[in-house]
Amino acid sequence: MQLIKPLFLSSLLFLITLTSGIAQQDPQFTQYMFSKPFHNPAAVGMTSDNAEASLLHRTQWLGYEGTFDDDGTLNTQFFSLSAPIQSKRLGVGLHIVNDDVGLLSNLEAQVSVSYYVPVKNGTLSFGLRGGVYDRSVNTDRLRFVNDQDPFFKSGEAMNSIVPDVSAGIYYQNERLYAGVAAKHLLESDFVGGINSPFSALGMSFNGMFGMSFDVTNNVVLQPSVLLKSDLNSLSFDFTLLANLQEWVYVGAGVREIEALSLLAGVYVLKSRTLHIGYAFDYTLENQTAKAPTSHEILLSFSFSAFGSKKPSAIRTPRYRHD
Repeated sequence: MQLIKPLFLSSLLFLITLTSGIAQQDPQFTQYMFSKPFHNPAAVGMTSDNAEASLLHRTQWLGYEGTFDDDGTLNTQFFSLSAPIQSKRLGVGLHIVNDDVGLLSNLEAQVSVSYYVPVKNGTLSFGLRGGVYDRSVNTDRLRFVNDQDPFFKSGEAMNSIVPDVSAGIYYQNERLYAGVAAKHLLESDFVGGINSPFSALGMSFNGMFGMSFDVTNNVVLQPSVLLKSDLNSLSFDFTLLANLQEWVYVGAGVREIEALSLLAGVYVLKSRTLHIGYAFDYTLENQTAKAPTSHEILLSFSFSAFGSKKPSAIRTPRYRHD
């Protein structure tokens, strides 16, 4: 606890000094507490004693109507695989994200490695991630008044691939976790010529924090917060989950003043190895420019870590948001 207080408070103070509202370049997930390795490579292999495979689908602004097309709904798919290598004090993982944001589509594939050291009352880890980021224009959605517009050549794909690197630090014990990460350290420029439609992949930062409180023998409260910044602006998500008998949870959250969220999930199969989660967002701000609701579905399965010679540990969601 003595170590994590200055880490968290200093990170929180640094981020809150920025103005609110962030230009989003990475996908947002309401169930961020179950996808921590995506936000921080140092969390890879730290959230469970087992290996874990996760698949998440987000439909944002369901039923949104574009100017020319009936459906302008935004969709994101996220797949991750992570595992601890306890004999080496390492965590390894990979993730793939497909983010369709209307005119643009982003596809990234990343590999993460973390190294952890035991500290008083917990574990501290350091992580590094590298991969590629592919940004492309959905040319079939473009509408031109002038067919000879030099910005577009019929049948020619518009895409650019750049390298991407991120790093982070993460701490956890049985009752809390906290971490700070820097993403897109290379600040890569996408190729596209003078009339490039691509903005640069700018550096961004995030901080995450979560705790667990026993209310009764069967009910555990789990507040968590995710802060994101590009050094010019700040956004935040706050969520409170109630875990019931370590099998079922329900919760609610808020994303700035933009949206309210409801979450629910269940752990099933032997030793709670299968996690099924759902999140619902209701838009509060600028509904006329968006659509009222967004939805997420999460499937996560844990299994024996690579090279493990001991029986799988029983999954305990009480103290961990994995």
